[in-house]
Amino acid sequence: MPDFTINRQIQAPVEVVWGVLNDFGNIARWNPGVKNSALTSDGPVSEGSTRHCDFAPLGGVDERIDTYVPNERMTVNLYETSKLPISGGVADFNIAAQDTGTKLTLHYSYTPNLLGRLAKGSTDKQLRKGITGLADALQEESEQGAAG
Repeated sequence: MPDFTINRQIQAPVEVVWGVLNDFGNIARWNPGVKNSALTSDGPVSEGSTRHCDFAPLGGVDERIDTYVPNERMTVNLYETSKLPISGGVADFNIAAQDTGTKLTLHYSYTPNLLGRLAKGSTDKQLRKGITGLADALQEESEQGAAG
């Protein structure tokens, strides 16, 4: 299973970064790569919570939180994909206080489907770009939240 890790130093407290991640159903509000998003489970966000995301211009995923440790870690399992070069993936967000802000370590692993295997280099490049954009958007939203 291919994987990669992205690190960021976010100039916002852990609680602010967690607040952005914990608004699980509203990722489309701050991540420009997500066209629409919504919770598909009831109750407060926790382990087992699910959401659906549509990507611009096409494709979508159903996701579930597999690990939920407030202010520390959230592991999101992409368990159903549509019109994407992967059949699944896992985004593991780890956050920790560091200096005056938060250190983000985002580890991403994925399973290419037939299309993804045929376009191997392109698939990896596309996913790295998308997940880097996710980390950038999380950083921007968190830093704006801390400033406001």
